[in-house]
Amino acid sequence: MANNKALELLKSSDVDTFNKSVKERRKKGKRALDLNDQNLGGLKLHDVDLRDARMNGCNLRKTDLKGANLSHAGLRHADLRGADLRGANLSEANLTGTVLGGALLTYASLSGAILREVSLSEAYLAGAVAGEKATHTM
Repeated sequence: MANNKALELLKSSDVDTFNKSVKERRKKGKRALDLNDQNLGGLKLHDVDLRDARMNGCNLRKTDLKGANLSHAGLRHADLRGADLRGANLSEANLTGTVLGGALLTYASLSGAILREVSLSEAYLAGAVAGEKATHTM
């Protein structure tokens, strides 16, 4: 799947078709999807499969990412202010410099995530699991 097609599916909030396309992409040996610096703010992306995606510098403000799989994703310097990440899998994700102010991270998995220089002001973290391998500095 071309990255332009992936972006089109995401912007239309067609998560089912996007996830099927990603699955086919992986079968062909292609893993990382390049979505660096894209504007995905405000989209409804429940249960989207973005594991291994490169999303550095993305605008994900107020994006609904409930139950999303963002494991191993590159989210350096992404803007996730006000995003709904309840139950999301962010394990092993690189969140260096990410802004998570006001984000809902209830029951999100941050196990092994890189959390250097992350802004968590007013983020809701009840039930979030960081695990022993998470790296955090502010």
